[in-house]
Amino acid sequence: MDIKGLVEVKGLWKKFGGNEVLRGVDLRIMDGEIFVVIGRSGVGKSVLLKNLIGLMRPDRGEIYYKGREISRASQREWKKIRKEFAVVFQHSALFDSMNVEDNVEFGLKRMTRFSENEMRRRARECLSMVGLEGIENMKVSQLSGGMKKRVAIARAIALSPKVIFYDEPTTGLDPIMSSIITELIKRMNREVPSTSLIITHDLKFTFQAASTVAMLHHGRIIEVGKPEEMMRSENPIVKRFIEGTPE
Repeated sequence: MDIKGLVEVKGLWKKFGGNEVLRGVDLRIMDGEIFVVIGRSGVGKSVLLKNLIGLMRPDRGEIYYKGREISRASQREWKKIRKEFAVVFQHSALFDSMNVEDNVEFGLKRMTRFSENEMRRRARECLSMVGLEGIENMKVSQLSGGMKKRVAIARAIALSPKVIFYDEPTTGLDPIMSSIITELIKRMNREVPSTSLIITHDLKFTFQAASTVAMLHHGRIIEVGKPEEMMRSENPIVKRFIEGTPE
């Protein structure tokens, strides 16, 4: 029997001009997983993410969410789908003109009918969940890189999403803060609860956080497995990437 995933990608292709970035990607992400896509810079990880969240449309192939094909959904349909999705962008994408609380409330104001008090309560609850009590009135410019990342995660979980997409969540962070973000993502996956899809080239993060790992290489998924399986892989491309050995 074919087991259906929460998110499934079948034969996804995307090119820009003559450059084929995605060349038939297949993925299956199960409910509750921390699914990590690894690969070198420039192999198409960000393009894959943008297709999954509806910022791009594939040239060919299909994307399914809860068994429904969504890659060709209308803007009106995507508005409903995005209520169940959240994205933590690589550079946090916070609004400099807003304080921390307003940043966390941003999605609540657009997608709910919460009162001002309800939004304030939810924002502060989410900030507490990521260990940032009492910074509601701080400006984004006053935050460290790690604090910005945690505020971005608080904003992402405010709407209790079913799926959280993370774009390079540990990039630019020192090793201690990277470990804090790693543990935070694992905890949010349990406590929201949610499914996490993460793109990264950070192998330490991958093997500490992932329940499933897929490697993207030249626009295709070349291997999928549990972290321990990927570490023992006999695929020469996977081995070189994990060992940091040049081709």
